Amino acid sequence: MMAPIVGVRVFRPPQRRRLHEDVAEQLRDAILENHYRAGDKLPPERELAERFGVNRTSIREAIKTLESWGLVVARQGDGIIVQPLVEASLDLIGPMIFRQGRIDTALLREMQEVVSVVLYEMARAAVERLKQEHLRELKEWRNRLADPSLPREERFAAARAIMVLVADITGNRVWQMVARRLRNMLASAPLQKTRERLQLDPSPLVGLIDSCVDAVEAGKPKEAVARLREALRVLGESSVGMPFGTAITPSLLRRRRST
Repeated sequence: MMAPIVGVRVFRPPQRRRLHEDVAEQLRDAILENHYRAGDKLPPERELAERFGVNRTSIREAIKTLESWGLVVARQGDGIIVQPLVEASLDLIGPMIFRQGRIDTALLREMQEVVSVVLYEMARAAVERLKQEHLRELKEWRNRLADPSLPREERFAAARAIMVLVADITGNRVWQMVARRLRNMLASAPLQKTRERLQLDPSPLVGLIDSCVDAVEAGKPKEAVARLREALRVLGESSVGMPFGTAITPSLLRRRRST
């Protein structure tokens, strides 16, 4: 059953050269905003083509994109059916957190909880298998992270590179895959906008990385693990929206928005 919840969703003509991407993102947002709920059917291709002002080929490509995100299933003879969000791709986390200038603070907290737990055990395995060449690369990324002349997002990129390096040090292919998926998700445009809105800064990571390296070189693996775990925790929190040591509240968002 086709049932928009809040009136009729008004779509704008696509602006990009690749029209189907714009169409897919608008339909994605309509689903995320509950204009279409799990079990609802999207309008037929012909109607969508008319509403967007594009041909049906662009609509079909957009639907394929929605399917790749796990948002819909296209069934022959039954239409395009919206799926529960919990079945969707992790690629949607960014757009779910930051959409149309708004930040979903509850989802941010959920995301931070997961990222912190996922990265925690990786630190222990990395310290146990750390070699001198790893330390050299870690210091190189640390220097880039600490460079105040670089734009903030470039320093965040250095922090994400450290996370991937830590995964590579473990030699565990699953950790390596997980770290790269997290890196890509944390680098997404919506999460960049979230960090910009909240004026986040990766600099608290520098001291933690320094103390981790010092502990490794001093032969204190337990201390090194503790410092690296703390660094990964701060990376997770600062990358997805929580200023170091600060809880996200509506008043914080108002203050950040007004500065």
